[in-house]
Amino acid sequence: MNITKIEIHNIKGIGRRSFQFDILPNKPNILVAPNGFGKTSFAIAFKSLKSKRIELEEKYYFNNNAENRPALFITLTTGDVLSADDNQNAISDHFDVFVINNQTEPKSKIQKFNGKPFTRPTLDIVTTTLIQTIPPKADFDYNSAKMKIDFGSNGTRLLENISNLFRNCKLFNRIDNEIDFGKFKSASFLKSFEPSRTQINQQIGTGAAIKAWMNQHIVPTLRNIDELKKLADIIFSFGFQEAQNEVDSYLAAWQIIVVRKNMGNNYKKAYKHLCYIEEKADLTKTIEALNPVRDRFDIRPEVDGNSLVVKWPKAHEISNGQRDILTFIALLLKSRRNLKKNDCILVIDEIFDYMDDANLITFQYYVSNFINEMKRKKRRIFPILLTHLDPLFFNHFCFNDTKINVNYLKHINIKPNKHILNLIYKRDDPKIKTIVDAYFFHFHPSNEGIDLTTAFKNLKLNADWGTPDKFHKKVFREVRRYLYENPTEFDPLAICFGVRTHIERLVYEQIADQNNKQIYIQNTHGTKNKLLFAQSIGIQIPETYFLLGIIYNTSLHLTEGQDISRPLAIKLENDTIKKMIKNIFHK
Repeated sequence: MNITKIEIHNIKGIGRRSFQFDILPNKPNILVAPNGFGKTSFAIAFKSLKSKRIELEEKYYFNNNAENRPALFITLTTGDVLSADDNQNAISDHFDVFVINNQTEPKSKIQKFNGKPFTRPTLDIVTTTLIQTIPPKADFDYNSAKMKIDFGSNGTRLLENISNLFRNCKLFNRIDNEIDFGKFKSASFLKSFEPSRTQINQQIGTGAAIKAWMNQHIVPTLRNIDELKKLADIIFSFGFQEAQNEVDSYLAAWQIIVVRKNMGNNYKKAYKHLCYIEEKADLTKTIEALNPVRDRFDIRPEVDGNSLVVKWPKAHEISNGQRDILTFIALLLKSRRNLKKNDCILVIDEIFDYMDDANLITFQYYVSNFINEMKRKKRRIFPILLTHLDPLFFNHFCFNDTKINVNYLKHINIKPNKHILNLIYKRDDPKIKTIVDAYFFHFHPSNEGIDLTTAFKNLKLNADWGTPDKFHKKVFREVRRYLYENPTEFDPLAICFGVRTHIERLVYEQIADQNNKQIYIQNTHGTKNKLLFAQSIGIQIPETYFLLGIIYNTSLHLTEGQDISRPLAIKLENDTIKKMIKNIFHK
């Protein structure tokens, strides 16, 4: 099951917009869009989803008009369309949703100077509530000595002290999810188990001898009691010192059954408090380990009223990247306990865009671990990462390329030329590689006598472009359309080639020395390297030439089927970039 469309109505900067894409389960889904396109509005739409309806803050109504009623629609490959508005929420019937976004909020304090009040603005980091309601304190009512007496005459010889088991939340979590204690109250269970206990207490000898006898005469009978066997198997699977064999696992199971029966409703309370204690310890350990400012701030979960929270330093006291990684990890930990359904949506809104490399690796490590954890549990998580950084252009993303799913939110009418794509795919063929790299993909002052028409025909490339002049004529015709004709569609790859070769030609023409010209053309590879070489010999290179590397440095080493036209087009749509390109062609 994939998500194929998300439609948003009347939320922040979005009046009515439909996003069509493939959002895949258990993969990082990276949604790329330029600043100002509506990524934050997208995140707010999901953050405003409550269990019964959309609850939108007044400031987030489209056009600040509360009559613009919000709505959210999710279309699935199953054909289902799930909807939510301010009256109902059918999305929550299928998905749990959690949103992680920027946690800073502006505040102002009124102070006085020379008796006159003035407002002092501050930027605070929102306190993170990890656990809204802490379970009341309760302990398991387990007394080993009393348990041995209750078992019977051989209890002291046979029963281990299993206090250690009652300190393991994971054990009781499995027991709670997998064991039906109601079956231990049934007449059939008592009829099967109680005679065995009577026989056990009639035996004489050491504990080891009695356990050996039990293994031969009692355990085969107990294996036939399904729920008891399941409980004993769960206990044995944990490898406790007190239950390292089948006999001890059944005896430990009997003790847990007795505790559960004697405690009644208090058993659940003790289980929940045990899990809270363990969870608090894990949260504390993780946050403390990742705290990059531990030398200045002791950041850890603390009890505030009946909640477990993390209170952060003032925003100005730590860097943006330190703030972002800390709040992200805290909220991701919170999401793990909030996302309970088999299908979950996790939206992460741009908070990672300004992290340094190390923190970004940390971010991706925790996202990947979360996905793997959900997969192990046979659940589906749809992680949606909103960003303006395109993974195809930046080194920020280190996710395995085969495991990420990149979608572009902004629709641009492009018309990639399939002949250019084919030429890129086959550029490394030894029949054409050297000549294509030197004369087609870069500027060369002398194209006379270069003719690959026959080789292009053999490789099923466009034979009309067999000479560099014909290829560049096509490229620069497309550049003119893009700059001056305002076409409804354009070819981003052609613009990339045009910008690259034109800049290289402009720089070449400024080099006076013939020997340096030869080094520039023959010995210097890559447009940026050519610019740096020219600069090293005293040529003044306009900063624009370097800045346009965002276009001409686009990787044109593609395997068949790859197409970077859309992410390239998003950059070419930017008015400033278009103006920069127009300026270099005016020259």
